Amino acid sequence: MTGACDPQAACPVCATPDQQSDFCAVCGWQLQDSPVLGELTARDLEVAGAALRAAEHAWDIRAAALSARGPEGAGRVAEVIRGGPPGRDEKKPPGIASADLGILSVRGDLLDDLHQGHFKELSFVEFTADGLHMIRVTIGEAGIPLQNDAGSMAWHLVVPEFDSDEDVCRFQLAGGIGTLPHVDRGEFDAAVLEWLKACLPAVPDPPVVLLRPPPGWELLERAAATVWEAGVSRVELHAGSAELTEGIPDRRTTADAVRRLVRTLPLLADHTLLLARADRDTGAVHPHSHVLFPAGSRLAPGATETAEVTVHGGVTGRDTLYLPVLAGVPAADGTGAPPVSMHQIEVGALEPARLTFVLRGPGEVDLVAPVAPFASGARTPGGRRNPATVGVPGLLASLPRRIVRPPRLELFLTVELSGADQAETEERLTFVRDVAALLARRDHAGTAIRVGAVGHYDHTVYESTLAKEGILMQAPVSARPPAALPAALDGWSHARRRQDAVSSLEDALWKVAGLAAEGLGAADVRRVVLIVARRPPAPARQEGLVPACPHGANWRTALDLLHFHTFQVMTRADPAAGPPPPDLPGRKAREYADEAWSALGADGFFRPGADPAAAVAESLAPPWGVEGPDCPLAFAEPLV
Repeated sequence: MTGACDPQAACPVCATPDQQSDFCAVCGWQLQDSPVLGELTARDLEVAGAALRAAEHAWDIRAAALSARGPEGAGRVAEVIRGGPPGRDEKKPPGIASADLGILSVRGDLLDDLHQGHFKELSFVEFTADGLHMIRVTIGEAGIPLQNDAGSMAWHLVVPEFDSDEDVCRFQLAGGIGTLPHVDRGEFDAAVLEWLKACLPAVPDPPVVLLRPPPGWELLERAAATVWEAGVSRVELHAGSAELTEGIPDRRTTADAVRRLVRTLPLLADHTLLLARADRDTGAVHPHSHVLFPAGSRLAPGATETAEVTVHGGVTGRDTLYLPVLAGVPAADGTGAPPVSMHQIEVGALEPARLTFVLRGPGEVDLVAPVAPFASGARTPGGRRNPATVGVPGLLASLPRRIVRPPRLELFLTVELSGADQAETEERLTFVRDVAALLARRDHAGTAIRVGAVGHYDHTVYESTLAKEGILMQAPVSARPPAALPAALDGWSHARRRQDAVSSLEDALWKVAGLAAEGLGAADVRRVVLIVARRPPAPARQEGLVPACPHGANWRTALDLLHFHTFQVMTRADPAAGPPPPDLPGRKAREYADEAWSALGADGFFRPGADPAAAVAESLAPPWGVEGPDCPLAFAEPLV
């Protein structure tokens, strides 16, 4: 014979024992040849020896290529390859392509049987390059699957013949022999079964799912075959490679593979978002469970499902609010619905926020939009508590007793449209639009906030015998939802200011008094006039060099009338500052302007540059009341 190998012995190339044919079932080495007459010559032995050494070298290079993780590890493995590392001109065999990593499904409905309580636990076994793994799955409260490691171990702790160096051990698991001590295949099989026996639950015929390793990893495949042939596993799955995906290292673990499987189980309980709701009549605050993903929802392998919901901020400025996702609906004390996840967002007072949640499986719900960057630890850098440290009972105990709704707001703005240039006028119009937009964020529908406006110019430019009708003021804008005001101002235009003493503000105040009188019957309303201007109104009669209103309109009388009708009159203006003029007429004009602005700003005075639109809008909106602590949860419905 020329094979020089007993067919019952281990293969000299890959060390596979108990061969029953002329060729090795693993590496293909010819173990036995046809009989020949006479003894082998030295040349025959030399040729056979060279062929064997070449096969050993090729086999080890194949294992090294398959198990390689990086240059450093490859260098250690090259030191033990039979025949040395491959030369530059020697073609390196490619690694074996990995199997599909993505989609797994358990045949035989073992997961459904577990979910329905036919048995208490299901064990998943996988052999990977980093160890022997067993993940045990049980079904917890509300049908949420729980995973626990049931005894995973590194290979050299189970089979001492494996090298302690991770890269060399990987080489051995890929089938490499090298110049290392031989790993006896029989002892390897026995050690695998002994580990399995120690890890399995002590019940008769425990259900086991075997995750088959990727092809090419000879000892991993041998371990899986040993378990399967021993009749321990009920189901064998192709779990895909934990090693390479198109040549890129994949960090998928056995726990990840099992998680992919259990994610396909149906939801036994509604997955809900815990919110707050305030009674429209009494203001009493109660918890509210919004169903994100109903019971019975089931994902296809590898799929996800999303749900969108709009929540609303509370009444105390920009708050950090908690978003607990639960399995089920909690009892009044917060128990009875296990937490799935806890999130936080920042929402402005009374503002809406659109949220997107994604379901990845039972008990796995993430907030994907908006993303809130919270650091790990008990508190975030801003001093806020990490969501993971907050319990549902504590949140429900912290709900306020009642939200006290404020009176409605009726706001009229007068806007001076004459300026030194268009930029000056546009600054005032931009401020008005910003205030309206901020108020609209509190009440977009306009049920609690109404806004009107009057735009005015000045007499000097526009009032003459040749002036056109209606150019003293723009057509007044009646009270409407704040969101509708900016569009109503689109036709308002700038005019150049011709004198600095006064404007036609007194006419605008009388026009506002007329508009305001139309809605005086309503009770529980806060009424405000906000003057947005640069120059004071003209007096009814000329005062020194300060020209009078040609119409004889008296702004003081208009102011008294507005106060009589419970209006607060506030001003946003930038009156002249600094030392008074040196001349007497100039000082008199300054005294008149100071007196006018003092009276018109007695209820509130704001300055451009110092008081932004947000601060002004905040001061205009009637304050809400809260009986008890601030609400830690978002509201399911707008409070307005």
